[in-house]
Amino acid sequence: MYVITYLVGIGMVMSCETSSSVEPRFEDYFIKYHGGDGNQVGVALVEYNDGFVLLGNSTLLNGRSKLFVVYTDALGNEVWSDTFGGDLSVNAVDVAIDNDNNIVIASNIEIAPGDLDLMFFKINPNGEKLDSLIFGAPGHRDVANNLLITANGDYVITGYTTNVDRTKPGYDPNTDFEDILSIRVTSALELYEPANWRRIYGFSGIDRGVGLVQKENGSFLFFGTTDRIPTGSTPPPELNMFMFPAGSDGVATSASPFQWFGSSQADENGASISSTATQGFAMIGTSEESNATTNPFFVVVGASDNLINSALVSTVNNVESVAIVQDNLGGFLILGNEQVNNASNIFLARTSFNGVLEWNRSFGGTDNDFAGSLLELPDGAIVMVGTIQLENQTKLTLIKTTSQGLLSP
Repeated sequence: MYVITYLVGIGMVMSCETSSSVEPRFEDYFIKYHGGDGNQVGVALVEYNDGFVLLGNSTLLNGRSKLFVVYTDALGNEVWSDTFGGDLSVNAVDVAIDNDNNIVIASNIEIAPGDLDLMFFKINPNGEKLDSLIFGAPGHRDVANNLLITANGDYVITGYTTNVDRTKPGYDPNTDFEDILSIRVTSALELYEPANWRRIYGFSGIDRGVGLVQKENGSFLFFGTTDRIPTGSTPPPELNMFMFPAGSDGVATSASPFQWFGSSQADENGASISSTATQGFAMIGTSEESNATTNPFFVVVGASDNLINSALVSTVNNVESVAIVQDNLGGFLILGNEQVNNASNIFLARTSFNGVLEWNRSFGGTDNDFAGSLLELPDGAIVMVGTIQLENQTKLTLIKTTSQGLLSP
């Protein structure tokens, strides 16, 4: 196992303020910045028309946040970019391409202090707004974490809400603070009725939806974080990663649908879920020990929801997991935030299928830099979006490396 750190120096700051002035370090591998006045952060990305759509936020001088969307070519050069938002602060969460080649965004919109709604936002390939839909319960926090385009073209946002289901068995107002929230709409942004899609789901405690995936048979699999005590367990409740299968209506498909992952001595907060080559799924979170040590923790399940393996990935520094994808060789690429000298760097690592750390890289400078999302291209190249601080501003950052996480061939 070996480590490489890429530092973003002050000399680069003065010449690389915006994407238009950035020259690639190499023809195919690069670090490029996008944004203008104010602060921009990178949240998610997706391949799009031989290039990439980058999703982030742009914060204005008045503190209000807007959606920031950038379309680039394969070398990270900007084709177009724009910001979207009105008088309220909007924070981007996830992006996907629908069946009509439109760009769909999941975001959170602040209606008032303590009142957060989720929003579907759709733009066309030219970056022009097509439509939007806001959903939420007045006075509650309805938080989006993930966006899924279903096989039939519907959109589903998954997250959590403080508007918990008070009719559930075992409801306790003293402990039941958050439930899973899942909102499904058609491509025309027509909302599914509750009878056709289960919107709120949870138990007595904290239950957060982190991600939703659809299986090849059309059913769904929810992934998230819960403090529900596993059956037969007696230790005090910790936060554990969980998954449960659901039918076409979003309702659990069996009487005991939950599977818990993690230990009773640490908190395991879920971060993301992705598909594997065998029609199964890889789920990653952050394991926080009682001494505040944090490491990536991932779980792999098969197509039948059977546990294949799980692993705690030991790292030198504290790492908070952000995303996981299975690479072309069968191992896993892990993206996260690494704490070094009281600052955060973008952390990229590869592990074996069993979780043995093979290499890891750090990207960033002496300030706080944050990971957003990653994907692997068919040729093995790795593409990441995140945020890097350049002096007194942050910029949405697109990074493309070799299959070994290097910036040179």
